[in-house]
Amino acid sequence: MTYEITYIVKPELTNEEQDALNQKVAGHIASLGGAAQSAERTFSVERGGTDENNLRKFAFPIKHYRQGYYYTVIFDLEANKLKELDVILQREAEILRFLVVKDFVELPAIEELNQEEPKA
Repeated sequence: MTYEITYIVKPELTNEEQDALNQKVAGHIASLGGAAQSAERTFSVERGGTDENNLRKFAFPIKHYRQGYYYTVIFDLEANKLKELDVILQREAEILRFLVVKDFVELPAIEELNQEEPKA
């Protein structure tokens, strides 16, 4: 099954430490029998980041932090292994918060739906 995880890392991590953490997350997924794509920075200056360092400000403090780096990874993993991944990621001190969601299926565009003949 395909999933997407978005996680927030501490703002004091250097680029090298962030890369190492991304590799660690991919390693955790692989250790459970899954396969992860490369991590992408979710908010960058080009994609709506709040400053030149790509830090995103929070609406409220998370573990006493006011900002952090967001990353997104798409991965394949058996559904029964998600709970194990959840436990592993909760132990990662550098990850402030994370969310795993089932990857969505592309829906037809609204224009295509409107072009269908109405039923009488």
